Amino acid sequence: MSYYSMAKQGYAELVSAIIRPPRSSYTVEDLGPPSFRFSGQTFTRTDFRLDTTRGMGLECSHWEPVIRKIEQIPCVIYMHGNSSSRVEALGCLSYLLSLGVSVFAFDFAGSGMSDGEYVSLGWYEREDLAEVINHLRATNVVSLIALWGRSMGAATALMHGQRDPSIACMICDSPFTSLSTLASEMVERGRSQGLWAPNMIVSVVIKMISTSVKKKANFKVDDINPLKHVGQSFIPCLFIAGEDDNFIPPSHSQALHAAYAGDKNIIVVDGDHNSPRPKFMFDSACVFLSNCLMLDPAVSGLPIEDDMNLSYPPWYLPGRTTMKDFFGSVFGSGGNTANPNRPASVNSPTCQARARDGAGEILFADIPTPPPPPLPSLTTVADLPPDPPMSALGFNEQNIGMTAERQQNIQDSVVKMLSGNPTRF
Repeated sequence: MSYYSMAKQGYAELVSAIIRPPRSSYTVEDLGPPSFRFSGQTFTRTDFRLDTTRGMGLECSHWEPVIRKIEQIPCVIYMHGNSSSRVEALGCLSYLLSLGVSVFAFDFAGSGMSDGEYVSLGWYEREDLAEVINHLRATNVVSLIALWGRSMGAATALMHGQRDPSIACMICDSPFTSLSTLASEMVERGRSQGLWAPNMIVSVVIKMISTSVKKKANFKVDDINPLKHVGQSFIPCLFIAGEDDNFIPPSHSQALHAAYAGDKNIIVVDGDHNSPRPKFMFDSACVFLSNCLMLDPAVSGLPIEDDMNLSYPPWYLPGRTTMKDFFGSVFGSGGNTANPNRPASVNSPTCQARARDGAGEILFADIPTPPPPPLPSLTTVADLPPDPPMSALGFNEQNIGMTAERQQNIQDSVVKMLSGNPTRF
């Protein structure tokens, strides 16, 4: 392949990496059962399509408790990263539901099952978020709203936060300062490995990419700049970064944290851009959310035992309090028997009419309750891996966001475009 052909290929790959990365492919079944028991409570998931003013349908999921002491409860909106989908929310679902909040996740336009050909790394995604917030406000079943985003989702939260002070708080995992800075850092990584590229050529190439992005997806690369927004945002924000993240280095979160106008904190955790986050990070996030959402654990929280691994989706513990009780019932002589006190089925709090019982608790009509998905081949709680396998979170190995391989492919494209040499480094 000639230098020109190699450079042209690298250029096309970089444009695609920005506006048309690999689309996450999954099934509705990957989201888990639509009804399940968790720590003594019944929850439902409502899936629906939200049509936006941009003329695109967003595929959404809302996890809610069936019985609640008050009609309006806080809601955490989870926003996925690049090349990912709403399935990503399963990694923090148990933690969030244990707080007594509802959880809303959706596929951004151009991602997952939603309509749209292109993504914009936060520019139009913030409009998707605004539509979701307006929808939730209109349902009258949520009170305070918090945002939790990772990578592209975190950038979206930061670019939306300054214009919506009604948001209670934000958790931003691995946001970037600007798309232009990311591109420059990729070039510098190439130079550190021997890539020769004059600044003038790099500048021209970046302008060419920006022109192509504007023509195809109708946004400017220079506008994807969360750093420009954080100085006007006063929503409490928790920043998270992976210490070994060489795709969006911790310096991005640190710069955003330094410039952020509101109450803020930052946690740097072990791992890279796509690593599972450690328990202490989730525990810190739960404390942060509890304070900002004014949650009273004695009133809204679920009984969580020390040996319950909340990294797993909640239906891995159907109706039991502890992992020990669950595995004892599954693999003991009694088998996994149904709870006779469990209602035969439940329905969605947002989509069905409500009725109150004599105690004042909200009850709902019935829908068929499917069994939980297959459980891991384990015999004791000690055998349970500390981090759930990707299959437990609805993903396969090729379908988990910005994998190390995808990150390397983008870096390779930079090398192709600037040197015509696709050698990996």
